Amino acid sequence: MPFYDIYSEDVRCGRGASKSGEETKTAEVFAGDEVGFVVGRSAMEPLEPHLIYHNGPGQVYLSQSTAADVREYEGDGNWFKISYHGPTNDSWWSTRDQTGMNFTIPDSTPPGQYLLRVEHLYVRYPIGTTQFYIACAQINVRPPRNGTVGAKTPSPEYMVRFPGGLAVPEYMYEWPNTRLTEYKPPGPALWTG
Repeated sequence: MPFYDIYSEDVRCGRGASKSGEETKTAEVFAGDEVGFVVGRSAMEPLEPHLIYHNGPGQVYLSQSTAADVREYEGDGNWFKISYHGPTNDSWWSTRDQTGMNFTIPDSTPPGQYLLRVEHLYVRYPIGTTQFYIACAQINVRPPRNGTVGAKTPSPEYMVRFPGGLAVPEYMYEWPNTRLTEYKPPGPALWTG
């Protein structure tokens, strides 16, 4: 279900996510691996197909755990963006009608435990009406499988904290969409390693 409150701590990983972290498994991921999230459904939606049907971008962030165990980390530290799924042209979002978003963990991501956050935004013009679809996974990032790339730490200009806020121009909300390639995604620049 959509989330609206950009000032709530739940905008980090979704409603009540920090309360369920201890009960969630941590996935092993190698830097350089392609991973992804698939669309779930709410109780009010039909069973099939599960598609992103709102107009808007998708973004993916990592936040290295400041706790010894990521299951105890609430995401209140720094986040850096590792993937952006924007418009394919001036009238179509690349996420529209997709079953999820795939992306690559940068090769130079430092090993350690992270929260991996995916968001899809249904961009809307009036402030406070943009819909956030958010989920997180707990991952343990291991060095690349080929072992050839050294770890780099993202510098401060790539960092952001949640909660935060955003607004979009009215023309990007009206249907049919126009001038989407002018959209500037929220948050910091994309960190590629």
